[in-house]
Amino acid sequence: MARGINKVVELLFLLFILFSLIGCSTGDIGLIASDSDEIAIQAIADSIKTAIENKDVDMFMGNISPDYSDSEGGTYESIHIMAQDMVSEIEAAEDMANTYGANLTINTSISNLVIVDPIANSDFKITVNAKVLFITVYSYSMDFEVIYQKEDTGWKIISMLEKS
Repeated sequence: MARGINKVVELLFLLFILFSLIGCSTGDIGLIASDSDEIAIQAIADSIKTAIENKDVDMFMGNISPDYSDSEGGTYESIHIMAQDMVSEIEAAEDMANTYGANLTINTSISNLVIVDPIANSDFKITVNAKVLFITVYSYSMDFEVIYQKEDTGWKIISMLEKS
């Protein structure tokens, strides 16, 4: 019986060593994301929300890599135009909402975040709600597939494709 317990202890010890080595090697190849990376990417969503609320295209573009390129031929300039269009649409929506006594709220969210340093991807949603008191009377959302890249200055968006 003691011999069987020794074998189990040996096996557990070898498994512990094996898992320790595997854990160390995945850290070296960047498969383990740090909480700071997740926080930095969440900060991009918060910054985009603030940029849209303040109608600040430059703040929006501060989250986009100058090397932006997506699979549909989009470039940094096309994202700049998209940001300008978003701001124009928010201004028009605010004017209409004010006519009816509604308030606009803007929310952003990131889901399905996968980080494989120095690249990450996620689903990104921008939601605009028109509310009268606490009741949502209109809601519109834009869903994107986003790829981020870690650059010298931090994480930046290198691709942002709207889902259909």
